Amino acid sequence: MFAIVFQTSISSVNTTTTLYSQVTGTALNLNWTYFGEITTVAIETNNLGTSQWLGIGLSLDDRMGEDHVFMCQRLNDDTIQLQRFINIGSYSFPTIVTADSNYGGIFKVTRVALNNGMVYCEFTLSNFTTTASRRRKRSISLLSQNIQYHILVAVGRLDSSNSLIQHTSASVLTQMIQLNQLGTVTMINFQSLDDDRRNLMRAHGIIMLFIWMLFISTGILIARYFKQSWPQRKLCGKPIWFFVHRSVMTFAAIMTMIAFTLILIYKRGTWTSQNLSREFVHSIIGMLVVSAAFIQPTMALFRCHPDHQYRFIFNYAHAIVGIGAWMLSIVTIFLATLFPIFNSVMNKPWRILVAWLSVEFVILIGFECLELFNRKHWPLFNVKNVNKSLEMNVVNNGSESTSIDDRSSSENILKERIKTFLLALHILVAFGLSLTLAVGVGQVS
Repeated sequence: MFAIVFQTSISSVNTTTTLYSQVTGTALNLNWTYFGEITTVAIETNNLGTSQWLGIGLSLDDRMGEDHVFMCQRLNDDTIQLQRFINIGSYSFPTIVTADSNYGGIFKVTRVALNNGMVYCEFTLSNFTTTASRRRKRSISLLSQNIQYHILVAVGRLDSSNSLIQHTSASVLTQMIQLNQLGTVTMINFQSLDDDRRNLMRAHGIIMLFIWMLFISTGILIARYFKQSWPQRKLCGKPIWFFVHRSVMTFAAIMTMIAFTLILIYKRGTWTSQNLSREFVHSIIGMLVVSAAFIQPTMALFRCHPDHQYRFIFNYAHAIVGIGAWMLSIVTIFLATLFPIFNSVMNKPWRILVAWLSVEFVILIGFECLELFNRKHWPLFNVKNVNKSLEMNVVNNGSESTSIDDRSSSENILKERIKTFLLALHILVAFGLSLTLAVGVGQVS
């Protein structure tokens, strides 16, 4: 590990006075000079607490990923440490640059200090190579003194072992830096300058959680188990189950498209790097889910009449695409719970998803048992007359036909009550756990 660590004493009066006069009233002062092919960079801040780090990233674009990062850390014992990293992916943890690494320029710490709450980190960059080695493929381009870079500023915390934790705020500065020129940047605070864009990412995650954990699963349960419920009641001329199912699924499809649009805007149309394996797979499966969300209502719009001889093709296709999309969405959400950015604000969020799936499995078993017992004329569901013959009617409203079990309104009261209880339990659990995950997404920075 290439780093120099030491702590200056409070008796360094000259250093303390100089530092304080330069950054009074500001959170960060970044200054770089160039002389004799050597770039000297000085970082001064009065807003770095114990167990915190401040990172200055040099990027070819205004997004995190494939950056050169110089990190000033205030350890648990108030020791100041300055290190150089490379950040390969947007939310992957940075990799430290060692002495034998060649990522452009030799990094040398010239001074670190802590005086009266003022943190000072200074380093030099020299001996830049003009050509990259052909024998070694690099994940990011070499740092150069002749290229203009966007300045990224991030602040985060250190854990009890002084290991890095995901940043809590990040900013993209409007001013750019070129290492063979002079320059100074002053920041009043560390609040994220692109927080509005990050709200797009948060909104994407929150919408997808509620839609696919709560609304889609509810729509599937209603279509699967409530076709014989409320046989004599209608909404807008349609059976209640069909009206609710269509309304919920239409709303879910629209919100899925909105959430997809939000993440497209946030990513500015760029594809997720394959270096981020989980994020990349998440994006691929997510595209399949979004495609299915578009295909489902389109397929339903052009479906044939319920009495048509080929109607069964639509029924099977509609069920396969719908349930398949829901299962893929579970995989997509699970991958998202493994993102470092998510784990930085919640402790193992994947356990919440597993808990939801476990409850959903029990509820599905309950519904299937009810249907099985009902088909076998289980005595509990024939509370009035076990030997009464089963009469099957068909309600045809011109667009949807539903088989009606006459027992559902009188003899299957217990069954309907249990079904209603299971549905209510599903909604309560799905809402509560999706809300818990959504709160975590809202804290992502």
